[in-house]
Amino acid sequence: MAPSSMARVSGRASPEAPIDLVQLATNTLGNRDLEVQVLHLFKSQSRMTLERLENETDPSVRADLVHTLKGSARAIGAARVATACECLEGDLKAAHNAPTTGLVAAVTEANGYICDLLEG
Repeated sequence: MAPSSMARVSGRASPEAPIDLVQLATNTLGNRDLEVQVLHLFKSQSRMTLERLENETDPSVRADLVHTLKGSARAIGAARVATACECLEGDLKAAHNAPTTGLVAAVTEANGYICDLLEG
């Protein structure tokens, strides 16, 4: 299996990075085209999820949205987003209108990193 061209070209993989490029490459079998598609999909899905969370009042729908985003984050190696989702899931059990500030920050950071990878 060839190493991921995304990780090879970017040179930005580090423990502090919001996306684990090694995990991304593993999950996409090192296929650069698939990596790009998955990253674009995550950006789109995460933005839509945050918008829906902002407007959603049904607690079970809010919990489902956060849980789905957590799985997507794990799939691309966005550990901080996944952790923020886990925290929010716990908060939503206590208060159905728990603030999403931490999740918004983690998604913003991950999506900014994705933009840098794809445009840089």
